[in-house]
Amino acid sequence: MLSKNHPIIIFIDRVGFSVYQDTLTNIPRFNFTPDLVANLDVVNKEQFSNIIGTFIQINKIVPSSFAVILSDTIIYIKDLAKSHPNVGQEQKNEVQNFLENVPFEEVLAKVIKTEQKNTLCAVNKDLVMTIADVFVNKGSTIETVVPGFLFGQKVDFAIGLNQENIQVVLGRPEILKDGNLLIEQQKVTSPEIFAEQKEPVSEGKKPQNIRQFMLIGVFVTLLVILTVVYFNLGVSQTPLPAKKIKSSSAATISNPTANSTSVQNVVTVSPIDLRNVKIKIVQSSKIDAVADNLKNELLRIGFQDISEILGDSIPEKSSVVFSEIVPSDIRNIAIAEIKKILPDVSVLENQESNLMITILIGKS
Repeated sequence: MLSKNHPIIIFIDRVGFSVYQDTLTNIPRFNFTPDLVANLDVVNKEQFSNIIGTFIQINKIVPSSFAVILSDTIIYIKDLAKSHPNVGQEQKNEVQNFLENVPFEEVLAKVIKTEQKNTLCAVNKDLVMTIADVFVNKGSTIETVVPGFLFGQKVDFAIGLNQENIQVVLGRPEILKDGNLLIEQQKVTSPEIFAEQKEPVSEGKKPQNIRQFMLIGVFVTLLVILTVVYFNLGVSQTPLPAKKIKSSSAATISNPTANSTSVQNVVTVSPIDLRNVKIKIVQSSKIDAVADNLKNELLRIGFQDISEILGDSIPEKSSVVFSEIVPSDIRNIAIAEIKKILPDVSVLENQESNLMITILIGKS
């Protein structure tokens, strides 16, 4: 099923996705952020797609055929009793109700049949296909979308992708074929869902869930009540003292002679940490001024090893990529300065073994 030439495996879980390809020195990771994906719903599809494109470019993923493996944390499943194809209407209604309660407008769904049982599996189509479409647009070909549980208990996808479960996936082409949610998908909203013969793919929009509208109405009502209570009672209450918040990226030192309303925050950063971090600014020849401003700001706060290079392919959106060993306090310091010049920069991570920060200055 998958090409023998550098096949790709994409593993999607609740907080991001990982990519395997034998041309890569590691398994790069893309983490979701609330502005891109919230509760498994794609918030901003255009921005999400652009950043995935940058991720593919940064990691130099070679176009090939690919399989998408779904973590148990993002799929909805229901075990069905194995029975005669002419199953009763009551059970058909149970299947329909289950699918309507999956909280997404469109789903990829299929009844997967095994010797032990039939399992109805559903996943948010928008999330899976938005990721897959970017790889397709970069020249790759999607072959299959498969729930990870089909590979059995011997494969521990809870730890993500590693060499052991990758070899199992590549060595079980029959699972990639039989569990595929994309091709020969049965009509999950049709009475023929239990028929032995397979039917062509049929993917349509799920009817709106009435419960969602009811929940929205309850939320609005509670919000109105809370507002009334606040204005009636809140103004008469004595304001609480402001909380003292300690930043994770700095040490906070308070003056013992100061009163409770006067707290002095002193940020201490080890200069050697900053000097050891290498920063690479990738730019086009048309935006030298932006790169120069970035370099000057970063030099001012203590970074020293900064280089500017011209990129062959400049992304639409600016992004900053941290190697995984860059400490969180250094990341916070760098992001604070970078956002002064590039307010809408996206933050990514790769598995470089060096202390490296790569800043890609986009066209917009």
